[in-house]
Amino acid sequence: MSKRPNRVLVVEDHADSRELLAEFLEALGYDVDVAGNGVEALEQLRGAPLPAAMLLDLMMPVMSGWELMQHVRADPTLCSLPVVVVSGAGDAHPLPEGIRGALPKPVDLNALRTFLEAATRRG
Repeated sequence: MSKRPNRVLVVEDHADSRELLAEFLEALGYDVDVAGNGVEALEQLRGAPLPAAMLLDLMMPVMSGWELMQHVRADPTLCSLPVVVVSGAGDAHPLPEGIRGALPKPVDLNALRTFLEAATRRG
């Protein structure tokens, strides 16, 4: 499956956080897709060219970030997708396998930019 080098998928159930992350990423020049839960994200990942990276909240209704990562890891077309967790879960839960990085909420936007530049080979 082809990859879209300038596209980022933001998976976040809180609309305000999702919108702020999308606005920040768009200001950096990224094209942004959004999903409100893991089911929406999985549908997008399986139905279009892969984004360059995915920002993932862990604690969401319908399908959590942990459940989504189980699907991503098991799918040969998705398992190489760079994923960074952006979550308020803190250290209370272990990170899902396959995560490239983790940022606590509130998000350090400089750290997020640095991760995305490395993940998408920009800058």
